[in-house]
Amino acid sequence: MEGQEQGELSTKLASPADAFPTQENSITRFLYNQNPFYLISCLLVIYGCQSLAVSGGGLVQKSIAMTGGIASYTLLMAVVCVAVVRIAKVWDDARSIFIVVVLSLVAATTGFDELCIADQSTAGLFTIAMLVLVPAVIESVLWLCRIRLSFWYRVALYAHFLVLIGFPLLLGRAVATRNDPLANWGSVLFSVAMGASILLLIPAMRRGPESIKGNGTPWSWPLYPISAFVVLVVLAGIRSHAMWISFGFYGTAGKFEPFLLLPLLAAVLLTVAETGLGRGNQTLQRFAIVGTPGLLLCALTRGGRTFLPIQSDLPFLFGSSLTVAMAMVFGVYLWMTIRGVKYASFGLPTTLVLAGFLTPLPEFATAAGAQSWMLLALASVILLVMACRRMHADWMWTAVAGVTTSTIAMVGHAYGDETGGLIAAAAFAVTAMLIIGAVFSTDLAVLLRYLAAFTMSFAVLMVAFRSLQFPRSAILYVIAALAIVSLVYGMLIRRRGWLAVAAVHAILFVSVFSYHGHRSGQFRRINWPIASGLMCLGVGVAITTGKTGVYRRWIDRRGGDPPPGKPRRAFQPGL
Repeated sequence: MEGQEQGELSTKLASPADAFPTQENSITRFLYNQNPFYLISCLLVIYGCQSLAVSGGGLVQKSIAMTGGIASYTLLMAVVCVAVVRIAKVWDDARSIFIVVVLSLVAATTGFDELCIADQSTAGLFTIAMLVLVPAVIESVLWLCRIRLSFWYRVALYAHFLVLIGFPLLLGRAVATRNDPLANWGSVLFSVAMGASILLLIPAMRRGPESIKGNGTPWSWPLYPISAFVVLVVLAGIRSHAMWISFGFYGTAGKFEPFLLLPLLAAVLLTVAETGLGRGNQTLQRFAIVGTPGLLLCALTRGGRTFLPIQSDLPFLFGSSLTVAMAMVFGVYLWMTIRGVKYASFGLPTTLVLAGFLTPLPEFATAAGAQSWMLLALASVILLVMACRRMHADWMWTAVAGVTTSTIAMVGHAYGDETGGLIAAAAFAVTAMLIIGAVFSTDLAVLLRYLAAFTMSFAVLMVAFRSLQFPRSAILYVIAALAIVSLVYGMLIRRRGWLAVAAVHAILFVSVFSYHGHRSGQFRRINWPIASGLMCLGVGVAITTGKTGVYRRWIDRRGGDPPPGKPRRAFQPGL
C-alpha cells in the first residue's frame, strides 16, 4: 500500500514538468508544485480575525472573535487535511496543510492575552478550551490520516503547546495582582520554558530515521516531523516578544530584543549536538561547536544592556545581558563536553577568558568578593587539566602559561599593586617560555626561546637604565641574576646563543657596576696596575687553556655517553 502511494506521488510530482516545460511558465510551475496558497490563506485569516477583534465590542467578544475565529479555521483546515490525504492522496500538499494546522493552533493561543489580565475566570475557560482543542485536533488528524508519531515527538509537541497556553494565564494573574517581578521576567521565563520543551526532542532526534520508521507517510526524516518543530521554534521567538508587549510593565516594547532568543537557540544547538552524537555525524557536532559562539550575538544590543523590563534587575542578578550570554555559551560547551562531543572542551577556557575580560560580574557576586581574575584562574585550571591529558602538545602548555600570566597581572591590578603584578606576570611568562623551550624541540618551542631571550635582554636594559638613575645595588644584581640564568639555561639546552646572551648580560653588569664604582669613588682605593695585571694574567691563561681544546672536550662530556651508533651531542648554534 505504501509503495503504491509513493508511486502515485512520483507520478503526481512528475506531471508538472510535462505540463509546464517552458521557462515562461516557471512561476506557474512553482505554484503548482509548492502550492503556497494554504499558508497564504492561513495568514490572511489570522490577520482578518485580529482586525475583527480590534474593531469593537467588549473584551470577551474580542477574545471570542480572535480565538474562536482562528479555532474554527483550524478545524476547517484539519478537515481539508484529512480529505487531501484520504481522498486525493496528495501527500505533497498535505505536508503544507499540516504546517498550517500547527500554525493556526499557535495563533489561537494568542487570542485572549488581555482577557487573562482583566477576567481571570473567563480566561480560565478559554485556557481549558485550548487544552482540549489542541490535542483533539492533532490526534484526530493523525488518527484519520493514519500517521504515526513517536512518543518523544508527541511529548515535545504537547509540552510546547502547554507552555503557549499556560503562560498567558500565569502572567495575566501576575499583572492583575501587581506582581511586578514575575510580570517583567515573564517573557524571559517563557523563552526558558520553550527552550526546555525543545530539549524534549533529544531522545527522538538521537534515533534519527528510526524514530519515524513505519510512520504511514512517504515523508522522510528529518523533513518529517522536524519541519513542524522548526515552525514552532520560529513562532516561539515571535511569541516571546508578544509576551513582553502583553504582560511587561516597563521597557521599550516596540523594539525586538534578541536576548529573548538566547534560551531557544541554546536548546537548538544542544539538540543538534545530541543528534550528531546519536547518529555519529561529525558534521552536526562541529556545527554545534562552531555555532555556539553565535549566542553572543543575542546580547550585543546596547552594550550588554537590554530593552526588556528586567533592565533594572539585570546588573544585580547577572551583571549584563552579555554576562548571561557568556554563561549560556559556557553551559552549552559544558554539556557537550560531558556528553563527549569532540573538541567541545576547548570552548570552556576560551569562554571563561572572554568573560573575565569583557563582561561585568553580578553586583551581588562582587559584593561577596568575587572578581574577574577568578574566571581566568578557573580557565587556567581547566587548561592545566587538558594539558596533562595531552602531555606532548606544546601549544596547550603555552596556552596554560598565557592565561596564567594574564591572571597574575589581573590579580595585581585587583589588589592595588599593578606594577608588582606586571613584574610577577613577566617573570612567570619568561620562566614558562624557558621551560617549554627546554622540554620541546618544535618550532613553537624555538619561538618561545627567542621570545624569552628578547624579554630577558629587554629587562636587563630597563634595569640598567633605571640603576643609572637610581643607583641601588639590589636592583643592579638583577642583571647578574639574569646573566647566571642565561648561562645555566644555555648549558642545560646546549645552545651557544644562550651563552652569548649570558656574556652580553655579564658585560652589561660589569659596565654598570664599574660606572657606579667610579661615580661613588670606591675604585679610587684600588691599585689599578696590580688589578689590571692580575686580570690580564687570567685572560691569558684562559686563552692558552682554550687552545688545548679542554673547553670543547668538557662541553662534549656534558652531554653524557651517547647511545651506540649515535654521535656525541655537542652545543648547537642559535638559541
